[in-house]
Amino acid sequence: MTNAGLVKKISEVNILVGPIIKELLTRDVEKQNAELAFYQCNMGGKRLRPTLVVICGQIFGADIKDLIYPAAAIEILHNATLITDDIIDHSTTRRDQPTCWSKFGKSIAECEVLVYVASAFAGLSHTQNSSKLIDLYGRTLKIVIDGEIKDILFERSGRQDENYVVQNRYKTITKNDYFEMIGQKTAVLLQASCEAGAICAGAGDEEVKLVGNVGYNLGIAFQIQDDILDIFGDEKEFGKKIGKDIIEKKMGNLLILLAIEQLEPAEKAIVVGLLEGEKGISDDDVVTVKSLIGKTDAKKVALDLAQSHIKIAYESLKTLPDNIYRQELESAIEYVVGRKK
Repeated sequence: MTNAGLVKKISEVNILVGPIIKELLTRDVEKQNAELAFYQCNMGGKRLRPTLVVICGQIFGADIKDLIYPAAAIEILHNATLITDDIIDHSTTRRDQPTCWSKFGKSIAECEVLVYVASAFAGLSHTQNSSKLIDLYGRTLKIVIDGEIKDILFERSGRQDENYVVQNRYKTITKNDYFEMIGQKTAVLLQASCEAGAICAGAGDEEVKLVGNVGYNLGIAFQIQDDILDIFGDEKEFGKKIGKDIIEKKMGNLLILLAIEQLEPAEKAIVVGLLEGEKGISDDDVVTVKSLIGKTDAKKVALDLAQSHIKIAYESLKTLPDNIYRQELESAIEYVVGRKK
């Protein structure tokens, strides 16, 4: 299956899942608040996670009707984390549109996060093996939040009015710390997407674990590619501001972490000084840091690390039933490696 085939699959899934997402988000919500509830999911997005639910369910023989609600629920849950992430990072645009908080205000956005979480779990009442899925989605959301907290504590300065953050920042951040954080913040949600499909199909524990391993390693590679795009991507294609991790003074970006390891002392001091300084990061500062990262082989090392996780995903893939849906999952892996947004 080609990437064009995967795009077609995502489109087919979205046609089925889109109305369910809207139904779940706006059900039991006052009419005047329906726009608020649907805004984030109506911004679009890759819809990769619900597609993984469907593909992985079909690999093990699930009927599409048994997959639609858990697929919608994982997308809603994912978007709840995006609303939260945008508030935390002060991001004003996503996919070339105002973020939920920048359009409606932080207090409204915080309310909508609760609507999204409630809607996701309400959707699971329509599914096979709902108790297993409720446990999976609840556990996954807690892990994502642990990762989000780590990402905040990886920041080198700022948030001076948040005593807990100031007192508990990581003094040093290792690559192991980084991989633990992205495993929690990003990879576990793709893992849960794959596992949810298998659970809906009634797959055994070992099969659920195998397909989850594909999703987890896919997620690690996905986040590394995101880090690369944050530094070297095209802003129009990426749909987010380039250099945002630099502006937010994050060490939770693999390229920044690798570059600091490799730079000469004087150049390292420039990067560290900008990230740890109390002053905000200007556009010129972003250019300076990107230029210094570009002098290292951080991008190549990051790509190699992403490929190593893609290889693990492929190895797990080989143990799954050999059918057209496994080929679709293989295309999802290929898509993550080559994506530009």
